[in-house]
Amino acid sequence: MYGVSPFILLVLPLLSQIIFGYKAIKGTIELKFVYISLINIILQIPLSILSVYIASENINGNPEYQNRCGLVMLGIVAFNFLFAFLLLITIAVQYFIKRYKEKQQAKIC
Repeated sequence: MYGVSPFILLVLPLLSQIIFGYKAIKGTIELKFVYISLINIILQIPLSILSVYIASENINGNPEYQNRCGLVMLGIVAFNFLFAFLLLITIAVQYFIKRYKEKQQAKIC
């Protein structure tokens, strides 16, 4: 339709949070969980702006559409908010998992 690159840009911070957040909780990487979460939250902002810009260029660059409707852009913006919300939920869930693991290790020691 208009290309999948705007949607890929929206999913990247969420996927990196899931992957690297899990590794941070498990302790297989050196970055702390807080830093990974901050990086992904900060990365969500420019990638959202870039996805809106790419979608806008894809729509405006297509000569097939003489009457341009802005509803597609509204959908992209709605997806931006959806993935930002999902990112925050993922961070919260991973934080509670991390805290639970730390409490379990404190009981053992």
